[in-house]
Amino acid sequence: MPSAVAVQETAASTRAGAGAVSLTEVGRAFASPTGTREVLQGVDIRIAPGEILSVIGPSGCGKSTLLRLIAGLDAPSTGSIAVDGTSISDTDERTAVAFQEPRLLPWRTLAQNVELGLPRETQRSGAGRRAGRERVRELLHLVGLDHAADQRPREVSGGMAQRASLARALARNPDVLLLDEPFGALDALTRLRMQDLLLDIHAAQPTTIVLVTHDVEEALYLGDRVLLLRSLHAPAVDAPAAEVRARVLALGSGAGIGASGAALPAAVERHLAPPAPAASAGSIARVVTVPGTRPRDRADRTLADLRATLLEGLGVPTHHHQLASKENR
Repeated sequence: MPSAVAVQETAASTRAGAGAVSLTEVGRAFASPTGTREVLQGVDIRIAPGEILSVIGPSGCGKSTLLRLIAGLDAPSTGSIAVDGTSISDTDERTAVAFQEPRLLPWRTLAQNVELGLPRETQRSGAGRRAGRERVRELLHLVGLDHAADQRPREVSGGMAQRASLARALARNPDVLLLDEPFGALDALTRLRMQDLLLDIHAAQPTTIVLVTHDVEEALYLGDRVLLLRSLHAPAVDAPAAEVRARVLALGSGAGIGASGAALPAAVERHLAPPAPAASAGSIARVVTVPGTRPRDRADRTLADLRATLLEGLGVPTHHHQLASKENR
């Protein structure tokens, strides 16, 4: 993978475009044999230019649907979506999507697959085609695939294929990059490396990123904020703030959280504001601001505290607390 110096050098030749995304009371419902089924309701959020917003939530809560709506691949049933104040009503070249599977064409080389993401105008003149080829070379360098440009997808690893997929998504300098669990199919070590690569790419080309993930640690490590969605068709799992605070404190010094009766970090206290009832709050359960600047220390205590509270919001029990309670009986 390229060094930080190489990434910064590449930045000089890329456009630092980043779009402001606004979702206003967005809802999406689908027809079903038993009637209309709501997947998203009342999603109201603003995403700043250059921000990385991580989106987590239980299966079926509408995470991927939300990405499709922002990309213009689907239309909201209610509400509106805009990038830089201009509504999205159809597929929009200001946005680009990368999925969990690389979805590379097997008969094309990696360079030729990246080329598919270029704007249409690059193919309309000799100068445009030359600029397109140069853009592909820059992107392959950015994701560390210079040496594999002429290889086909079957000849490279899953991590390399995913890097090519990211390069293709970046080919037209999107204002908004939408990532739907892009590292979900990778092994643990490759996943960590890809997370760092994404941060390097963002430093070189600071586009706005909306990242859907099931990995709470990944959401906190990469995101400026974490959007926690709730399912509209499942019992609420949000514990009252006082209960969550008590559970986290009960972990004690063994987890480095609130030891010896110490107060929880301010970032966690802010997160523990009582969530609104599902009926009135719609799909958004919580929005958490992640403290600190990237790249973050994966072992940071505050991130560990936030991870505990987000897992509570997802209905994941604090197993260490349960075991400790049994041992103390």
